[in-house]
Amino acid sequence: MSDDPRFKIVEGIDGDYVIIGFPHHIGAKRDNVRIGQDHGPDSLRRFLPRIGPLRNAEYMKDISNFIVSDYGNIHVDDDQNLEKLLEKLNQKVKIVHNKNHIPIVIGGSKDCVFGVLSDDLHVISINHIPDIQVPYDGNKPSINSGLRASTSKISITYFGYDNSKLNQEQENYINEKCNGISLQKIRQAQKAFHQDLEQQVTQAGILFKQILTNLQGKRIHISISLEAIDSAFCPGVSRPCVQGLQVEEIFEIVYLAGKFCVGLDITDYNPTIEDYRTGFLLGNLIYYFILSKGKDIK
Repeated sequence: MSDDPRFKIVEGIDGDYVIIGFPHHIGAKRDNVRIGQDHGPDSLRRFLPRIGPLRNAEYMKDISNFIVSDYGNIHVDDDQNLEKLLEKLNQKVKIVHNKNHIPIVIGGSKDCVFGVLSDDLHVISINHIPDIQVPYDGNKPSINSGLRASTSKISITYFGYDNSKLNQEQENYINEKCNGISLQKIRQAQKAFHQDLEQQVTQAGILFKQILTNLQGKRIHISISLEAIDSAFCPGVSRPCVQGLQVEEIFEIVYLAGKFCVGLDITDYNPTIEDYRTGFLLGNLIYYFILSKGKDIK
């Protein structure tokens, strides 16, 4: 028996944390973005048994009492019907929420977030390019226009987006309809240094904690696009960004989120471009999300 046990994943939908795969890239295809995100969930599963440990000496946390289960992937008879796929995903997420457990949805392209939402959730969307373009094909969601195409009454905060990518109308939309903290604003934050790992030290972590404090008492879902992370650390995406979030920032963010959020989705992993570094990073994001609720090691 190993003295350094790692994650054990069981099948089903009854775990404290439930992984649900959404292996589809229809929203990316609709926007003529490079596809391949449909391989994301199955590629991630190769890395999950290798992350850990269950007793973490850095944060002095023990997560050995948690059960992590894997529901499998979302499919319907017509896998090209995004709306039916999102409806089925929403049903599975509701089952997990009704058990007071936490769904972790792995895409797939960014549009899968609209199968996770409900009117009682506040969404924190970490995305390099906010999905606020006006839909051009009826009211069909895509990775660039998902928010405006959604019929849900979404309460949303955008975090870490590049406002140099937005036109004035889109900037006004975020200011008037949503809340937002751009990457440029994050870089203006004063860095802090603490000995205590429970204190925020990165620029992004400081501002993200402020968002969580302002949303105290609300049910929060965090939605992370890997495209928001600097491509030096996360090359396996269709739209890599330079000068995105640093890897220590996204780990601090996801650790903070794990304490307060009732759900997580991570999207835009494209292993056809690069699988190992990005897949291992994705697996560790899940690990730190779960670690935050671990028992303190005395």
